[in-house]
Amino acid sequence: MGFPSRMTKSAPSPLFAGRIRTLVAELSRYAPQWADRLARVKSERELLAVASALFNLGHVLNSGNENAAPSQAPLSTRIHEFMTANLHKGLTLKLLAQFLGYSEKYCSDLFHTTMGESFSAHLKRRRLETASVLLQTTEKGVAEIATAIGFCDQFAFSHFFKRATGQSPIQFRSQRGRRTPKPRPVPARKPS
Repeated sequence: MGFPSRMTKSAPSPLFAGRIRTLVAELSRYAPQWADRLARVKSERELLAVASALFNLGHVLNSGNENAAPSQAPLSTRIHEFMTANLHKGLTLKLLAQFLGYSEKYCSDLFHTTMGESFSAHLKRRRLETASVLLQTTEKGVAEIATAIGFCDQFAFSHFFKRATGQSPIQFRSQRGRRTPKPRPVPARKPS
């Protein structure tokens, strides 16, 4: 599918419309949100913008334009920010793939290349790091921490944490010097 070197704003040709329909049909199987964006394209310029975003080729649109806005954040930063903002939701590779607009298989390979480890290993490490910090620096209960890092209940979180560290969350907290405060009885004052 070749594009003319000069973009036009003319109405789509029948050939152009046919190419769009074919791409939309193919994309709808793998990335429905991209198929929706592509279905709304009305010119070759819009097609190039969607295709560039889809393949993360923003530099194609900005070539020769020094005044163009800076491109979006690097992929590793976007992944990190998405995972941080959504850790509590029970992240999956499928959610990340939808966010990035890629198929799960491609996203898995891209993640490994970009982040240097598999999605599951990275998620496990992030959950463990966040849980460790929360156990050491807050008074949150185990159930609250489990929810904050995307576990459906404290038992699943406790099992995960113990398998990863060899200690239960409570043992970890107590060995790190952060104990849940116990209410102390207030001594009665003697009348003077």
